[in-house]
Amino acid sequence: MNMNNDQAVFDAEAMLDAERSARRAAEADAMRLRKELFDTNVELQTLIVGLDTAVAERTAEMLAARDQAIAADRAKSAFLANMSHEIRTPLTSIIGFAELLLDRRNTAIGRGEALNTILRNGRHLLDLISDILDLSKIEADGLELEVQDVSLAELLDEVESMMGPRAREKGLQFHVVPHLPVPCCVRGDMVRLKQIIVNFCSNALKFTETGAVEIEVLYDVPGRRLEIAVVDSGIGMTADEIDRLFRPFAQADVSTTRRFGGTGLGLYICKQLAERMGATIEVRAVPGEGSRFALCLSVEGDPPDVPLIDDPGVFTRSRDAHAAEQDGWIPSLQGHVLLAEDGLHNQRLIGALVEATGAQLTIVDDGEKAFEEALGGDFDLVLMDIQMPVMDGVAATELLRASGYSGPIVALTANVMRSDLERYRRAGCTDAAGKPIDRRRLYSLMARHLKTLADGDHAPQTHDKTTAVLQRLAAEFRADLPGVIDSMEKALAGQQWAVLRGQVHALKGLAGSVGFPQLTRLAQPVEAAIAADCFDEAQLRCAMLLDAARQSLENTE
Repeated sequence: MNMNNDQAVFDAEAMLDAERSARRAAEADAMRLRKELFDTNVELQTLIVGLDTAVAERTAEMLAARDQAIAADRAKSAFLANMSHEIRTPLTSIIGFAELLLDRRNTAIGRGEALNTILRNGRHLLDLISDILDLSKIEADGLELEVQDVSLAELLDEVESMMGPRAREKGLQFHVVPHLPVPCCVRGDMVRLKQIIVNFCSNALKFTETGAVEIEVLYDVPGRRLEIAVVDSGIGMTADEIDRLFRPFAQADVSTTRRFGGTGLGLYICKQLAERMGATIEVRAVPGEGSRFALCLSVEGDPPDVPLIDDPGVFTRSRDAHAAEQDGWIPSLQGHVLLAEDGLHNQRLIGALVEATGAQLTIVDDGEKAFEEALGGDFDLVLMDIQMPVMDGVAATELLRASGYSGPIVALTANVMRSDLERYRRAGCTDAAGKPIDRRRLYSLMARHLKTLADGDHAPQTHDKTTAVLQRLAAEFRADLPGVIDSMEKALAGQQWAVLRGQVHALKGLAGSVGFPQLTRLAQPVEAAIAADCFDEAQLRCAMLLDAARQSLENTE
C-alpha cells in the first residue's frame, strides 16, 4: 500500500517537473519571439527612416534638376533672343549697304565706306556662326584635334600679330611678358591653342578702356606646369560672375550681351577645348581692377630633358625671323621631284617653288600617270595630290607601296584633319603638306628628302624671281575668278552639291597660296557642310564665300 502511494507521489512530482519545464520552454520561446519582434521592428523603423531620407534626397535632386532644366531652358531662350538680335544687326547693315551700292542715284555714302561696313559686319556674323558651330561639334563629340609639338614663341607671335594692332587702335598697351626660362614647345593643337588665347585677349580688350593687356608666360619647373595668362586692367568681376563664365549660353552679366555683343559661348568653348587637350583654365579677378585668365598646360618630360628658352629676344625676334624665312628662304637642293597635280594653277605654283631650289621636276596630272612614272623613273621625291581624276592620290600611293616602291611620298592636300592624315599614312605616305601651300613647310620637307648643296654648288633662283612668278599666278587667279564664281553660282542654284564641293575644294587649296587667304578660310566650312549633308548651312556659307570672292575682285580693280 505504501509502495503504491510512493509511486503516486513520484509520478505527481514528475508531472509537475514536466509542466514546469514546458512552462519555462514556452516562456523562453515567448521571450525569443518578443526579441525577434523587437529587432524586426527596429530594423523596419530604420528602413523607414532610410527610405524617408532617400525619398527626400531624390526629391531634392529632382527639384534641383528641374530648376537647372528650367534655368537652362531660360538661358537658351535668352540666348536665342540675343542671337536673333546679334544676327539681325549685322545682316541689316549688310543688306542695307548693299542696297545703297546698287542704287546708282545714291551719292550720300562712299563706295569704300559701304564695302568696309559690309566686310566688318560679315566678319562679325561669321564669328557668331563659328561659335555656334563649334558648340554643336563639341556637344556632338565631333570636334577633332591635331595634337602636336607647338612652338611657344611662334604661337604667341601669331596671337600678338592679331591682337596687338587692335589693342593699339583702342589706345591700350599690349605686351608678351615671358618669365624665363620657359619651354620651347607645348603639346596641343596649334589652331585651338591660339583660339583660346585669342578669346582671352578679345575679352580683355573688350572690357578694358584704359591701361594695358599683357600675355604672361610662366613655367613651374618642379611641377612641369606652364601657364599662358592674359592679364588686363579692365572692369574685373565678382566671384558670382566668375562662377557663371563657363556656362553655355551665359555671360558674366545679363547686360553684357546688350552692351558688348557676342554669343556667350566663347569661354565655354575654350573650357571644352582645354579639357580635350588635357589642360585647365584658371580665372582670378577683382572688381574694378582687372582680370587674369590662365591656360594651364602640363609639360611632358622630366625637367632636364625639356628644351628651354632663356633668351627674351626669342619672343621679340620671332615674327621678323618667321616672316623672313617665310618670304625669303629658298634652299639649294639637288634631286628629281615628281609632282602629281591636276590643277593647272597649282602645277604652276608648286612647279615654280620646286624649280626655285634647283631640283629637277616632272609633272603629271592624275594618279595613274603618277604610278607609272614613279615606277619607271628615278625620282628622289614624289609630291602626290590627293584628289585627282582617273586615280586619286591615296589609291596611287597604295599601288606604289604594294609594287615595292620605297621612295618618299608627300601628300599634298587641303584636307589636313587628324583622321585624314592618318589615312594618308596608312596608305603609305611619308608625310603631308597642306594646301594652301606653305612655302616654308614645303621647302623643309624637300630639304629632308633631297640632297642639300653647299653654298656655291648651286645658286637657287632669287627671291625676287619667285615673287614674280607668284604675282603672275595671283593675276591669273584673279582673271579666272569671275568664271569660278559663275560656275559655283550655277552649281549652288541647281543644288549640284557634288560639283560644288569639288569647286570649293579646288578654290580652298589654291586661293591662300596666291594671296587670297580669306577665300580659303571661308571655303573650308562650305566643303565640310556639304560633306556632312548640311545643305542649308552649306548654302549660307557658300553665299558668304561668293560675296567675299566678288569683293576680292572689286578691291583689285
